[in-house]
Amino acid sequence: MVALLSEPGGVVRWVIKDVAKACSDIGIVTMFLIVLFMPPEVLAQQVIMRGTAFLGDTAMSDGTVVLHHLTQGTQGELDSTKLGRDGAFRFSLPREPDPILSDIFFASIRHNGVLYFGPMIRSAEELDSVYRVSVYDTLVARPEGFPVAIQSRSVFIEPDSSGWRVTDLFELRNDEGQTIVARPGGDTWRHRMPVGIRSVEVGEGEVSADAVRYQNGEVIAKAALPPGGRLFVVRYEVDSLFMSLPVRAGTERLDVLIREPAPTVAIDGLDFIERQEFEPGSTYRRFAGADLLGPVVTIVKTEEVRSPHVEWVAVLLGLTLVVVGSIVLRPRSPNELVALRVESRQQLMLEVARLDEDFDGRGGGSESERKSYERRRAELLRTIRELS
Repeated sequence: MVALLSEPGGVVRWVIKDVAKACSDIGIVTMFLIVLFMPPEVLAQQVIMRGTAFLGDTAMSDGTVVLHHLTQGTQGELDSTKLGRDGAFRFSLPREPDPILSDIFFASIRHNGVLYFGPMIRSAEELDSVYRVSVYDTLVARPEGFPVAIQSRSVFIEPDSSGWRVTDLFELRNDEGQTIVARPGGDTWRHRMPVGIRSVEVGEGEVSADAVRYQNGEVIAKAALPPGGRLFVVRYEVDSLFMSLPVRAGTERLDVLIREPAPTVAIDGLDFIERQEFEPGSTYRRFAGADLLGPVVTIVKTEEVRSPHVEWVAVLLGLTLVVVGSIVLRPRSPNELVALRVESRQQLMLEVARLDEDFDGRGGGSESERKSYERRRAELLRTIRELS
């Protein structure tokens, strides 16, 4: 024994020999050796995400958490793990998140058929606190949908060679504390659209094209609506600027922005705020209203633009110009405004993750469903690359 310990490395060999005799499980010996000889700097460099999943205010005790990685123009699943009895989970990340390279990590969990995402981890400092994924019980909507609050609606109207292009943004807010889901054959939300619109496109906001559609004069959503906000985007064309916009009673805020050149108009039910030149050659006339009673606001031709009411001048000082949040409306196309509202590429990457999860959950689906999935995924990734 003395001779063994006196040899170079003898202490280490004696420890290994002693442990090997005491442990019949080869796996334990192997792990012991790995940890024993792993350089301290390697141990210190491990990047760990520690989190907890909650159902409401209660920690979940069952479920699988999936780790996602977002980087320039790509999205993929890295790992998955079962929840502990206390709702805890743990992932080893391949490297630290990097905000400069848009190298981002986040986790998701599926509950009652609905996929929930935790916040995006953009920097190493965010790993110092416990990561939280919140899921909710479900509330089944009536067949015709649920009267979800419309927190804000913004309508951008631009002249086109064949008439007028319209981008209609609906921001909903679910105050129920439960995720609103559709019953079989039903919907979660719907809203009437103007008469005579054409070339309608839906589903380019935070929901996939399969989850929202235009049918019989209405935009109809089947997507699950968790508590909080959700953005729906509808693009369409109209022949005439003079049209009526259906408005849901109780709409908290409506903005209509008409890009010039355009006829001098007024909008019954809204107040003219001001002309705004956001950049040379890009001027919008902005009309706004709050707590609308419905059922429509109508764009009509007029000889002069009304001055803003005094109360709207005060309101204007506290308003952002697009939907909600602290986003300042820049004088770009509606496409750019939409990109700003949904946090551009990060939100689109979440949509790719949601699309992948839904497609995999269906076991691949039919050939037509696969082609639709691949087409939608390619469109999203192309947009992400353009925004990168």
